[in-house]
Amino acid sequence: MHDVKQKYLERLTDEPRWVETRDLLASDRSLALENPTQDGFIVWSTEDDIGSVVGRVDPAQLLRAAEDVSELLAFSDNVAQANQVLKDFRAEIATIFISPGELPRTIQHNCRLMGHADAALLEHLPEGLKEEICDVLGDKVQVVAAFDGALPVAFAYVASETEALWDISIDTLASHRRRGFAASAVTALMGIMEKRGKTAVWGALQSNPASVKLAQHLGFREVDELWVLSREDTGS
Repeated sequence: MHDVKQKYLERLTDEPRWVETRDLLASDRSLALENPTQDGFIVWSTEDDIGSVVGRVDPAQLLRAAEDVSELLAFSDNVAQANQVLKDFRAEIATIFISPGELPRTIQHNCRLMGHADAALLEHLPEGLKEEICDVLGDKVQVVAAFDGALPVAFAYVASETEALWDISIDTLASHRRRGFAASAVTALMGIMEKRGKTAVWGALQSNPASVKLAQHLGFREVDELWVLSREDTGS
């Protein structure tokens, strides 16, 4: 399995569409299967609940990965086949943006890096968001919070990372959206990552126009697209 991951990590160029896939390939916690014709693979992580299918789809392998995760990335050359195999998933386009050449000037609120010891400041968050932020803090991921007074209300963190790129994840309390907190947190984190020589990548689903609008507001440039296959909620 390690040989498969290393093989494709070397083959995939470090470009925006591959940020999450290459991050999965580089992880010790991911699983990977190469298809029998050796012209594609699937890599996934049960801990991160995401995977990626690249090249020709092997239906049995795809179904195996889908047992473990609720989201799989696919691309223009294989999304139709993947969508046919995964009857309980729906496919949605995600637009891929890359950061502008200069940092946006949008830090309107107090922001700072969070550490594991800051978990005590998260008690006001909804349970799902609190668990998410605690998990990434536990993984020692870079997390910046924007504060309203003493309370962190928006978070930006490094969801995936490669040699030159990183993928942005953002969460904001519903009560503090459209007030500049998310933009402040993202911009602050971009400054930190820029000092490390890393360029920001932003993926936004078509069903999330607010994310698209914020990316554009910050000067991000559209460069690509991919598909996100998500398990549909059956209500059971």
